[in-house]
Amino acid sequence: MAIWYFCNKLSDVVEYVDAAFGLGDAFGGTLILSVITNLPEIAIAVSGAIQRNYDLVAGNLLGGIALQTMLLIIFDFANKSPHPLSTLISSKAGIFQGISLLIILSLCFIAGIYKETTTPLGAGISVWLVLIVWVSSLFYLKKIQKNSHSKVIPFNTKYTKKTSLWWLAGISVIVLFFGVLLERSSDAITNHFHLSGMFFGATFLAFVTSLPEISSGLEFLKNKDYEPIISDIFGGNGFLPVLFLPASIIANQNIITNVGYSNNFLALLSILLASIFILGMWRKTSKKYAKLGWDNWLMLLIGILGFTILYYISK
Repeated sequence: MAIWYFCNKLSDVVEYVDAAFGLGDAFGGTLILSVITNLPEIAIAVSGAIQRNYDLVAGNLLGGIALQTMLLIIFDFANKSPHPLSTLISSKAGIFQGISLLIILSLCFIAGIYKETTTPLGAGISVWLVLIVWVSSLFYLKKIQKNSHSKVIPFNTKYTKKTSLWWLAGISVIVLFFGVLLERSSDAITNHFHLSGMFFGATFLAFVTSLPEISSGLEFLKNKDYEPIISDIFGGNGFLPVLFLPASIIANQNIITNVGYSNNFLALLSILLASIFILGMWRKTSKKYAKLGWDNWLMLLIGILGFTILYYISK
């Protein structure tokens, strides 16, 4: 409940910070939301690497991308507009973030297929390339927004520049605290129910650590502020594989190449789900079918099939 409440607040704070500091929805949303809402994943990646629970780390990071992409289905269902969410969200910046995510996921897939022998500081070259692509995408995203109009700060806002930063810091501490608690309980749950670390990390743990994204996304939707939603999902998903870098350095081995075929399957599933929504953003269809766009219906079917297959191959 604490994460839900404070991440509802996060949407208002980020909206103010984007406008007050001239960051813009796409750049500011990606930079701030991708870090803050993924603080539980940061805690799990670092702690899991220390405890050598690499399946849990890979499952939570790559499975988290697949599951968080499927959150767009929830947002589309909750969307009151007659138009699909992909049409409302569609923008040059949003499509660019999606393509950047596909490049990053492709690097993860390649790393899982070809076992890298060169590992600077313990991490494979592909993991370093993921960091380079993510940072480069932020700079290009800022360039895309340069000519767009900045948001006007609401006259009666309850925040100032100083208090908004304090709110960001406070929310970050709360989300990180509960992220650590989640990580501590994960091992006990997997052992008790005899689940593989990969499957648990990609499903139950990925869903619980997605609560910040669900809470803030629904609040953005309520305010009809659509662009931060795609920045949080695609931008945040692009940030998750970056966490393989500190985890691999701590483990002194490339975690992506050492977790088996389930890792490759999750990377492919994430690529497929993201590609479908990007196609929906590009086509901009105007009609929903039973409260969902065609792209989200397809994502739902593929997602259910994909996680069912994961359960059997990760045993």
